[in-house]
Amino acid sequence: MKTKKTSSWRNGLAVCILCGLVAPVGAGQKGLGDRTGIARAGERPEVVSMAGQLVEFDTHRCEKTTGPAPLGTHLFLKMADGRKINLHLGPSTEVERLVAGLKEGTSLRVRAFRTKEMEKNAYVAVSLRGRGRAVVLRDPDTLRPVWAGKQEKQQGRRGKGRRGRR
Repeated sequence: MKTKKTSSWRNGLAVCILCGLVAPVGAGQKGLGDRTGIARAGERPEVVSMAGQLVEFDTHRCEKTTGPAPLGTHLFLKMADGRKINLHLGPSTEVERLVAGLKEGTSLRVRAFRTKEMEKNAYVAVSLRGRGRAVVLRDPDTLRPVWAGKQEKQQGRRGKGRRGRR
C-alpha cells in the first residue's frame, strides 16, 4: 500500500527529472529548422563582400541559430543605398572579445553569407575589417566558427559530433 509520503516523493522526483530534460532545450538557441550548422551542411552558401557603417550592436536571445549559446551578438550596418543589414556574429560569450573596440560609426568591410531561410537583409559574418583591424569569425572555406573546436574540447568531444565522445 502506498502512503501519502511515498506518493509525494515519487511525484517530486518525476517533476525534477522532467525539469532536467526540458531545461537544456530552453537554454539553447533555436535554429531555422536545421538540425546541424552550415559548416556541416553539404552545400555551402555564397560568401559575399559588402561595406557599410556600423550603426548598432545588439546582444539578445538569438532564435535563428543552431548553436547552444543562449545569447547572440548582432551588429547592424547602414549600407550606401540606405538599407540596414542585420549581421549575426555568433554567441556573445565568444565574440565579445573579438569585436571589443569596434565603435558605432566605424566603416566596416564585411564578408558574410546568408541562407534561404534567413530574413531579408540578414547575414552571418565570416570576417570584418575596419580601422586597420581584421576579425575572423568563421573559417572562409568551411564556414565553421573559429570557436567551434574550443567548445568541443570543453564538452569532452573528439572529432565531429557526439560519435567521438569518450
